[in-house]
Amino acid sequence: MNYHKAINQIYKLKGSENKGNFNLSLKNMKLLLKKLENPEKDLKVIHVAGTNGKGSVCAMLSSILMESNYKVGMYTSPHLKDFRERFLINNKKISKKDLARLFKRVEPHIASQTFFEVITAIAFLYFNEKKIDYLVCEVGLGGRLDATNVVNPMISIITNIGLEHQEYLGETIEEIAYEKAGIIKDKIPVITGAEGAALKVIKEVAEKRSSPLYVDGKPIKALLRLQGEFQLKNASVALEGIRAMNIHYNTNISHGAVKRGLLNTVWHGRMEFLAENILVDCAHNLDAIRALKREISKIMKNYRHIYLIVGILKDKDHKKILREIVPLTKRTIIVRPKIQRAQDPKLLAREIKDPIIIEDTRKALYHAKKVAGKEDLILVTGSIYVVGEVI
Repeated sequence: MNYHKAINQIYKLKGSENKGNFNLSLKNMKLLLKKLENPEKDLKVIHVAGTNGKGSVCAMLSSILMESNYKVGMYTSPHLKDFRERFLINNKKISKKDLARLFKRVEPHIASQTFFEVITAIAFLYFNEKKIDYLVCEVGLGGRLDATNVVNPMISIITNIGLEHQEYLGETIEEIAYEKAGIIKDKIPVITGAEGAALKVIKEVAEKRSSPLYVDGKPIKALLRLQGEFQLKNASVALEGIRAMNIHYNTNISHGAVKRGLLNTVWHGRMEFLAENILVDCAHNLDAIRALKREISKIMKNYRHIYLIVGILKDKDHKKILREIVPLTKRTIIVRPKIQRAQDPKLLAREIKDPIIIEDTRKALYHAKKVAGKEDLILVTGSIYVVGEVI
């Protein structure tokens, strides 16, 4: 089986992120892993859940551990450009040959497992086979019933809690916090940047499970390659994770390694300038858009006008998202990312005065470049899938 055939077969599986209809249960995942001789059991895992910032925190932790001369696996989703970005070892993507080979190994054992369950099994096989020192593993959806929650981690991290995926995780902050707190294991340290009602739920779960809790404070002041004040908050969460590892596992990760790791962290598509006046950000929900809005407000004085290119998925509150960001802009171009879950641009257009609809994201960027001057900012946002199509 070659790589392209493997990818085609993977995306035909039910519950692919192109289609939605996710399955939240651990039963089928455990059955599949048992047939594969439970590769996850030999991995030293840092498990990362939360509403926003999961990928950035994973990237920071991975970079810090690499600076400490460890061989580090990182499993995240979705990808920006290349499916293989999901499976990294020391920032190097899995080879096409390895991915095809491992899917071929998993395929005979697939019964009713979903897209994410299958690729998570591939990830555990791959990282086990390559004998990594640590796996930084991002939760797919929620936590308690997410396919990754079969691991017994060294530490659990919950970055923050916001309203998202309410059809799966619950209608309230408390309900969503409970689902994400499902990654907390008995007597395993847990780190969180959550606040308010969400923090209360996480504290209750940690106490019930006798898990040492590290509550992140204010954003740190550090030298980061990643832009945006929200990344300082993410860095603070990552550093609490490193502190917990040093305390509970005697990892002796030095201040120098932390400093170098943060400075060298690369995580594309987050407050990233592709050119002097083209900014992309994967803000895909209300909390993320509000964080982006705060950053844009700081730099607006540097530009004459802002031209917005935006596409949003069907499961997001598009009305609230657009109300936050559109007032900052001169003109809005609505796109439809190439994913079945993309919201109809005509529906988005009802919320905006004089919008332009150009469904193809790259064509939309080409149009924006023609109408915007050098003193104008072109902002591309609304979904990781939108950003992935222009990077």
